[in-house]
Amino acid sequence: METTEKLEYIRNYDPAGAEKLKRLLDRKDALKTGNVYGERFTDRQFSLVFEPLLRMSFEKARILEALLSWEETIWGLSERLGLKEDVVFRHLKDMMKGNLVEIAGHRERDALFRRKVD
Repeated sequence: METTEKLEYIRNYDPAGAEKLKRLLDRKDALKTGNVYGERFTDRQFSLVFEPLLRMSFEKARILEALLSWEETIWGLSERLGLKEDVVFRHLKDMMKGNLVEIAGHRERDALFRRKVD
């Protein structure tokens, strides 16, 4: 999937996150020309910063999409989406802080997460 396609996908589930990524991408040329101190980003340096941010936002969007359809545990999301459990846990923790997801209840001893609706 291309960067623009990933940004569109992210925008469907996390518009604020997609906007931050787009602003960073729009500043790529400015970062390459340098700042007042003469510091410049190469394409590789920009990629080393931007690509992990895009990947993490894409993973979060996939989790948010899944939680629109059902309530699920960390383990269940991990299995369905093919992500490691610790990755799902970190994303859910961040999204709880951002008020995007909430704990809906428990299945046995595991928390069930759902997309928070306003």
